[in-house]
Amino acid sequence: MRGNRTLDRRWIVALIAGAGMTAAGCASTNTGARTGLVPRAARMTALDVRHDARLMAMLDVRRADSLLVDTLLIDGDPDRRARTALAIGQLRMRARFPHLRRLLTDGDTLIAANAAYALGVAKDTQAVAALARAIGGAPDPVAREAAWALGEIGEPSRTVLSVALGDGLAAPLRGSSASLRSAPVRAALVLATVKLRPAPITLVVPWLADTSAQVVRSASYVIGRLRAPAGVRALLAVRDHADDEVRQNVARALTRTTVGDSLAAPAREALNAFLRDADWRVRANAAGSVSTFGASALDGVQIGLADSVANVRVVATDSLSVVFGRDSARWRLAWERDTLLAVRRLMLAHVRRVALPIFDAEVATWEQRTDWRYRMAALEHRARTGDADRVLAAEAFSADADPRVRSAALQRVANILDGALATRVRLLAERASTDRDSVVRALGQRLLAPRDTAARVSRRVTPDSIVARPLAEYERLVRQWGAAGSRQPVAVIETDYGVVTLQLFVREAPLVVEAFVRLAKEGYYRNTVFHRVVPNFVVQDGDPRGDGTVGPGFSLRESFSRQRHERGCLGLATSGPDTGGSQYYLCHSSQPHLDGAYTVFGTVLSGFDVMDRIVQGDRMVRIRIQ
Repeated sequence: MRGNRTLDRRWIVALIAGAGMTAAGCASTNTGARTGLVPRAARMTALDVRHDARLMAMLDVRRADSLLVDTLLIDGDPDRRARTALAIGQLRMRARFPHLRRLLTDGDTLIAANAAYALGVAKDTQAVAALARAIGGAPDPVAREAAWALGEIGEPSRTVLSVALGDGLAAPLRGSSASLRSAPVRAALVLATVKLRPAPITLVVPWLADTSAQVVRSASYVIGRLRAPAGVRALLAVRDHADDEVRQNVARALTRTTVGDSLAAPAREALNAFLRDADWRVRANAAGSVSTFGASALDGVQIGLADSVANVRVVATDSLSVVFGRDSARWRLAWERDTLLAVRRLMLAHVRRVALPIFDAEVATWEQRTDWRYRMAALEHRARTGDADRVLAAEAFSADADPRVRSAALQRVANILDGALATRVRLLAERASTDRDSVVRALGQRLLAPRDTAARVSRRVTPDSIVARPLAEYERLVRQWGAAGSRQPVAVIETDYGVVTLQLFVREAPLVVEAFVRLAKEGYYRNTVFHRVVPNFVVQDGDPRGDGTVGPGFSLRESFSRQRHERGCLGLATSGPDTGGSQYYLCHSSQPHLDGAYTVFGTVLSGFDVMDRIVQGDRMVRIRIQ
């Protein structure tokens, strides 16, 4: 076995090293900078429109058309061929995977790069050798996507990635094949290792010394996301890096479990510095990590609680049961200092964890507030953890004026089906079953159903709500947005803090953008709340109900492209494959682990400061399309 492993390794070394001449030569006529949007012919013929529409329809209904694909792969428009390559990967057309592998050496960079990305989406294990050649000598956009694809393929790519990063070399930053590539390719190769289990941290650590911030960012992300103890000491050496995302990744990694006893002191010192960092996202990550040190982290948590950015205070608050314990005086001081509802709701949750009878009088006044969010918080507090408390709370709020509160009240008692409380739950369910709100009615009816029937209903597969449109509908979209010079839509999200302006990626995700634009113009996105905000991760909206439970009544397919989850990206929120609808999210920072799993259909042009200020429960006024 050892001999075969060595032979395989030598073969891979030769493969990558020899690719420099082969791939570079094949790409000599590539279009160079073409990495995204590409100009189309000035006039689209009727056949062009029909081909693009049929390709769009095929992806929409997830029904592969081999004849269409074969026709488009030899189309005269390189952009159409490139989009067809993506479709092969997204539809998992295994019979066409060999064609994708051959396209890795296509003379057009866009086509070759899309083919590499598609092989990663499809997780084609047979493509490892071809992808290895690409990282050895293909143009940068192709090599970058090849590296990403190797990461998606996972374990079968381990040896290729290890060799490329310099496994066994004393100076990998000078002697490895990765060292011969540009910073974006080096960064992609390092980042790809995050998908391996276990990740080769010893191979990642040296790249923290790379001269490119992009590469250091990737290396720190791998170590920080995995919270790998083997990389902590090296991470501490880059704690003062000029790149804010590097510092974010370092701060994220420095948890008590990760640093152990030997590095606890320098880690705490670094976290204390991070809590005063100029970038709020670094401070947020530091507040989360410092809380893992328990009661001894009191001083650090107090710094987080006093931060000027609300989302940092939210992170700091989400540890108070561990840090404050049952110290009523500290709880009182924190409560009085911060009146933000998002912070106080978290405080109440942690007070309940330590069973501290405090703030009951204050919360009781919330039951009379006109703002439903306060009444929802009061319901959560009254429900506590015991069955009797939950039933009492549900009875108190079952007639609330707002259906979101009524449905939340029912959800609190959904699992109480036996015992003395069951009769009271049934009365609540009977009243809810005739409620004017459809969600509340459905909850009530489910509670009234016998347990075995409810179980069958919960296991029932929901009928597919995605149906093929008439071909004319797809053709209309192609004519509207697919022709050269067509105006690409811009969205403006109005909030109480100001506006966030986004460029929509209509070419990469036409059906997702079409639905988003249509809903915005119909007034669907108006006077909602950002129902989910995870500091330094995502800001999520798009449910008119405001609690994340409702969609527009239709489903959207994912539309994967080479657009990445970078800071400010606009993504389609889903609850599983092909379950997108109206809900969307904005990323506070780069989230590479989401690439290839969710649709990116836009990016923030301006208003980053507004996006950063939003906390859970804040109002979204409306979305305008320009």
